[in-house]
Amino acid sequence: MKPLISSNNNFSWMFGALILLLLSNAVFNQLNFPHAQHIVNISLMLTIAVAVLSVNSDKRQWLNWKIGLSCVIATLMLGDSLLQGDSLVIYQLLSILIFLLFTLYLCWQQVMFSGKVDRNKIIGSICIYILLALIWAFGYLILEHLFPGSFSGLEDRSWQHNLGELLYYSLVTLTTLGYGEITPTQPMARFLAYAEAVTGVFYTTVLVASLIGMRLAHYEEKLKGNGTPKGK
Repeated sequence: MKPLISSNNNFSWMFGALILLLLSNAVFNQLNFPHAQHIVNISLMLTIAVAVLSVNSDKRQWLNWKIGLSCVIATLMLGDSLLQGDSLVIYQLLSILIFLLFTLYLCWQQVMFSGKVDRNKIIGSICIYILLALIWAFGYLILEHLFPGSFSGLEDRSWQHNLGELLYYSLVTLTTLGYGEITPTQPMARFLAYAEAVTGVFYTTVLVASLIGMRLAHYEEKLKGNGTPKGK
């Protein structure tokens, strides 16, 4: 029986999970849903689960992923269900950030260093772009938690509520749009903001150059395999 998630469609699944995460944050913040905090947690856990299932890795990495997934889920659930206040907030945010960084690394490995350029790889490159925005958003959340007031335009709410706001800020910064509703007010916040803008510009440049290079290399190999001269 053909597996539901394979190396030919794994990034389509991840893309769907990432879009669901972005959309759920927007919808529940828009509607002021009373239990939005728990729904954001569920959306995050679904995204993490799809990331574990979709990114190719060897058996040892699979074990590490499962352990990491269990730790993140336990952190999210314990932080909201058993503890009063925000005792585990920084641990929650750091756990998710580390998981996203590891996901980004494995996605980059598969997109840039395996096989020919196809639709799945192109979707994978979009996933990497969204993951970059997510990583910076959680970086901003950590900074705002450690140094309150790092960003103007945020309300004093839980990180689950502010995640949607900082995801929006992260994406407009990554794309260098910069609408200005949320602005960094402290030096470290400004550093992260311009670092993200530079990363966004260089990522698109490196990505296009790399994909074109891989496409040309595959075409040349195909020509050699067919015994066709390059000039024809």
